[in-house]
Amino acid sequence: MKYSGKTDIGLKRKSNQDCFAVISRDNFLSAVVCDGMGGARGGNVASAFATKAYSRVVKNALSKVTPETNITDDEIIQIITTAVDKANEIVYNTANSDAELEGMGTTLVSVLIFGGKAYVANVGDSRLYAMKNGVLKQITNDHSFVQFLIDKGSINAEEARNHPNRNIILRALGVNETVTPEIFILNDEDYDLLLLCSDGLTSHVTDEEITQILLGSNAKRKVSLRKKTELLIGKANEHGGTDNITAVLISKEESSKALV
Repeated sequence: MKYSGKTDIGLKRKSNQDCFAVISRDNFLSAVVCDGMGGARGGNVASAFATKAYSRVVKNALSKVTPETNITDDEIIQIITTAVDKANEIVYNTANSDAELEGMGTTLVSVLIFGGKAYVANVGDSRLYAMKNGVLKQITNDHSFVQFLIDKGSINAEEARNHPNRNIILRALGVNETVTPEIFILNDEDYDLLLLCSDGLTSHVTDEEITQILLGSNAKRKVSLRKKTELLIGKANEHGGTDNITAVLISKEESSKALV
């Protein structure tokens, strides 16, 4: 697996409340992106704590497991669900023990690649996309008010992009004592490339623009994953950069790890 990730403050915010982490081992790869909320300090703390807690649980659970180990989908799902639970617990308890952090929370989108499958979890409106044979597909569902309106048929996707309540999310880590992530499983043949990102990217960059960048259609030579993450973030800033922007790319291409 080859991967690269980048986070950017954008053009309007005074701090970066996004956070991401990638752990790559011989037997698994784990990636997580969190987008914090709750004021400058609160958002930073929430996303950082959640990213670290989630990654620690996954790392500890899989550090001694090999692809040959007889482990079921349900057991892997239990690992990532436990990781989300621990992240939620830490953010929730911290928010309720410090008056300055009261009300903080964070989105979370993650993928755990193990044993020929990609196990995806999401809470909030950060997203995971899969690209296969040049076709981009959004795998996760946004837990947001505008997605609720889209599902009801009240607005369309274009109207959602500029809706005044587009920043309202309906599910987040740290807001309640418990949270339920939505889980998806991709088989190895379902994707060539994965993109995890915060809504700072998707609120400014269309799926068509993301596709063009990931394909490197205008390049005279092969574009690296590192360069593609930079181009994604650059495009979001080109379109206004009103939020923090994070993008993590994971490719099945056999190569050495990209620096992040």
